[in-house]
Amino acid sequence: MISRINIELPAWALGLVLLALLDPHAGLPSFCVSKLAGFGNCPGCGLGRSISHLFHGELRESWESHKLGAPVLLMLLWRIGKLARDQYYTFRYE
Repeated sequence: MISRINIELPAWALGLVLLALLDPHAGLPSFCVSKLAGFGNCPGCGLGRSISHLFHGELRESWESHKLGAPVLLMLLWRIGKLARDQYYTFRYE
């Protein structure tokens, strides 16, 4: 039987890679539905910017963007690690 890759693993990993590559100071286009609808910044936008600032070593800017940036980044890294470990065991012992 062929195992499937849990879509959550590449989705979280790709999201963090994009946040690491994104310049948080650039005025890049947003995919945020709230911002596209004209409501301004949403908490999710601040969280994404906060994580991007962390990847660039800008701790103060990260804190100012969203107070939960560092804890959420740690939780996402933990989740990616857990999913990768589970995926490894699925492929290895199947």
